[in-house]
Amino acid sequence: MNIIYLSSSCSEEKFNVLMEKGITRKLPQAQKYHCLLMEGIAQNLNGCLYAVSAFPVNRQWTKQIFFPGEKETVGKIQYIYNSFINLSVLRQWTRIIQARKTIGRIYHKNKDCVIICDVLNQSLANAARSSGRKYHIPVVGIVTDVPGHTSGARRKSFSFLRRKVAEFAEKNAARNLEKYDAYLLLTEAMNSVVNKNNKPYIVLEGHCDSKMEQRENKMSDKSMPKIAMYAGGIHKEFGIERLVNAFARGGFSDWELHIYGDGNYQKDLIELTKKVSNVKYHGVQPNSLIVENQLKATLLLNPRLTDAEYVKYSFPSKTMECMASGTPLCTTRLPGMPLEYYPYVYFFDDESEDGMLATLQDVLGKKEAEYHELGMKAKAFVMTEKTNEKQAKKLLDFILTACRK
Repeated sequence: MNIIYLSSSCSEEKFNVLMEKGITRKLPQAQKYHCLLMEGIAQNLNGCLYAVSAFPVNRQWTKQIFFPGEKETVGKIQYIYNSFINLSVLRQWTRIIQARKTIGRIYHKNKDCVIICDVLNQSLANAARSSGRKYHIPVVGIVTDVPGHTSGARRKSFSFLRRKVAEFAEKNAARNLEKYDAYLLLTEAMNSVVNKNNKPYIVLEGHCDSKMEQRENKMSDKSMPKIAMYAGGIHKEFGIERLVNAFARGGFSDWELHIYGDGNYQKDLIELTKKVSNVKYHGVQPNSLIVENQLKATLLLNPRLTDAEYVKYSFPSKTMECMASGTPLCTTRLPGMPLEYYPYVYFFDDESEDGMLATLQDVLGKKEAEYHELGMKAKAFVMTEKTNEKQAKKLLDFILTACRK
């Protein structure tokens, strides 16, 4: 069996080049998610893995209009970067046309194929569905967020026109959700809103990098003063404002709160750091640096609020990344988190500012040995059960039994 995997993710080497050229500025969660899953598939696949990728390019960050096609082989993955015109409308249209041509060429060379695609990348998903129908290739849709059921936090900063375009695109993606032959979902709750035709599906809440098994997390390497760390979207809707205010009120003189990311709380956060010396904002940083600093931190945080409807349909990838680091995580009880995770994390059970303060007062007062013990247990759990290689094998087994025609 050969896999044709369509997403906006490119190789790590290619992404670094794009970063250096200023063509893209940050590592989106989708980049890491799909790269790790493709690496896991390649390790388990008895066949070829073709990664048909759209560069993660934002028009406002580069004046380059034409991007030529390229190919790249990294390990067992054959990356195919199709040419496209980087102008409104033409960018999507050229990506669709080129992706269809690429799928056709691969199919005529290796007819035993299955297509896997990111349903949120509309141009490539369009190419995947139409090519699947034309060549009778099963198409598995990966649903990491449900269109119409997201926080919409980032969109609030868009201009009126851009917001309307984003809303139209989201509605279009939602209408197309039922057009796949099978699904990979992050939570069980997704199935009722995504899979209207009762097609085969598998729930894999995420995966962590198997290479983290080799990274040591030592008590002797921890920073002093102790660091509580958050990395992710810093949108008020995500609970980060409550967390920061709670920490600032707590007077934790032997701790610092370090925050990475961007979002609609950024300006207020910068102002607060001028007044509260042990709250540090580090902006957007490469994921490699985030991982390094997670190893040096004493506690990792995720204050994502759970009262919004969309939370049922999400499983933050940072949960896996944090647990794989070996540094303990304190998180809210996200509805999409399976109960098997509960013994390995601390919880914010009261998500109000006062509740978060009470949790911080409790958790930040524990002994360092306790932190290290829980962090090591969490790491052992995800390394045993949830690495990208193990989750990819589950996906391939699912495809072989449920999706082959």
